[in-house]
Amino acid sequence: MIDRSRIGGVVVPMMTPLQADGVTVHETGVHQLVERLVSQGVHGLFVGGTTGEVWALDDEQWACLVRFAKEALRGRLPLYVGVSHEATAGAVARARLAEQLGADILVSLAPYYIAPGQADIVRHFQALAGAATLPIIVYQYPGIVKTSISLATYSELAKIPGIVGVKDSMADVTEFYQMALALRAGGQDFRLLLGTDILGHVAVMLGGQGLVPGLGNIAAPSIVAGYDAALAGDWQRSGELQAQAAAIRAVYRVATGDGPFDGSLPGMKAALNLLGVEAGPPAAPLRSCTPAEMDTIADILRRGGLLA
Repeated sequence: MIDRSRIGGVVVPMMTPLQADGVTVHETGVHQLVERLVSQGVHGLFVGGTTGEVWALDDEQWACLVRFAKEALRGRLPLYVGVSHEATAGAVARARLAEQLGADILVSLAPYYIAPGQADIVRHFQALAGAATLPIIVYQYPGIVKTSISLATYSELAKIPGIVGVKDSMADVTEFYQMALALRAGGQDFRLLLGTDILGHVAVMLGGQGLVPGLGNIAAPSIVAGYDAALAGDWQRSGELQAQAAAIRAVYRVATGDGPFDGSLPGMKAALNLLGVEAGPPAAPLRSCTPAEMDTIADILRRGGLLA
């Protein structure tokens, strides 16, 4: 069992490199991305999340992703594995398999096809905790689940053995601070990870233990350095580094469309390909960037010092 103190820091939700068919997980690409991120000083890797296009992976490809990442990591960093599923039974099955494949920490949304009630959410995580011996992070993302986990429900979840923290993607800093006050009161070690790109200093200020930035796939050095500066109390330096990362975030706005992920996922896939990672295309129905869009993204990377 991993020491709870190792759960946190800058945990990058890895993109899933795909082969040209946009379906098959690219083993070489996974190894390349893992090596890139480990060398850049991140504190953990999270596969099978939203940024990792888990919604496009069937059980076989999901298992390939976990296995390839585990092989590439070679125990150097904690491996967080997303086991989210439309129903509790599916999440339980993935949790058991993830444990067999060598995951260190499990991460799960509440069931997300129907909108679950608060009691449903508690039952879901009780079932997960009973199915695996690994620590579990609750993944809060109301945009997908269609239900927001209440603070009272978090207090119930924190009592379940094995539930050790939350990855909160609401980006509501007031709510995050209230969670820190309630869930870490009296010395409780409930881990709070803020699921945003450029608020590492804010996460530290509010009493959080880490950051889960999708942008870390391409801009990890400035994000990690900014987080470390915040831990050291150098708020000015931390803010400067976060601003550097924010400029690189312009890649999200190149492949524009009317869907919430139309720019971010194709933009980051394009950026990784330009940076030498065989990331492949985004999964359908998202589209690849056009040559003109690739040129724009290359310019952004050059201005950010990431591409010669």
